[in-house]
Amino acid sequence: MDEEDKSVTRRALLAGSVTLAFGGGVAYLATDSGGSEDDYRPASFYTSDKTTDFGNGVDLTGRPIVGERDVPLDIYYWTDYLCPFCEEFETKTLPEVGRNYLDTGDARLVMLGYPNIGEYSEQAAVWGRCVWAQVAESDPMAFWNWNGAAFDAQVAGGNDWADEETFREITEQTSGVNLDSVEECRESRGEAIRRNLDADVDVALSAGIQGTPGFVIYDRESGAAGKLVGAHPYENFADALDQVDEA
Repeated sequence: MDEEDKSVTRRALLAGSVTLAFGGGVAYLATDSGGSEDDYRPASFYTSDKTTDFGNGVDLTGRPIVGERDVPLDIYYWTDYLCPFCEEFETKTLPEVGRNYLDTGDARLVMLGYPNIGEYSEQAAVWGRCVWAQVAESDPMAFWNWNGAAFDAQVAGGNDWADEETFREITEQTSGVNLDSVEECRESRGEAIRRNLDADVDVALSAGIQGTPGFVIYDRESGAAGKLVGAHPYENFADALDQVDEA
């Protein structure tokens, strides 16, 4: 695929159409999606200071990335800690995607914010970014543990579970994460992080994604792309990844 074809592909996706339809529908699953419930720990987890060339550019700075650095197949994943379908994806589908695509060097997953569920969604996203900023270089798995604990709190908390006290407790109880450092980050960098979250949402909306979890799968070498919205089962993700990779 030449550069002109790549540009057309990206413009088509950003206009709201899909280069590859992946079965032709949106799937929000409120029931068991059939994936693995085993705990998943990424083989490679890192941060980056680069911007990809998808659309107008996805800024990877300060965003957690699971997978090998130079893998050309990206999964852009927009999430919200208050989103029950995001919890469904992370516990039911992501472990298999991780073991079969991310850990094998076939794809990488970029975690992006899309606070849209409740009043505390944006604050929860800021907590997550500040935790990542503290541990990204020294102990990225500490963030992974914090991330899992946040979704666990959602499941256990019922309605209106998300508040300052809950996220302070999650942060304080996660090994390797310093609550004081995270609080300082929230105070000093909160506004900048919110602007970055707005940028994440703008890219999602430009790709026709209006809810969480939302995904764009993009091959940086071929320019092939497609999107998924909702807590799809593993089989749908595998089909989507294979179609983009083979396009």
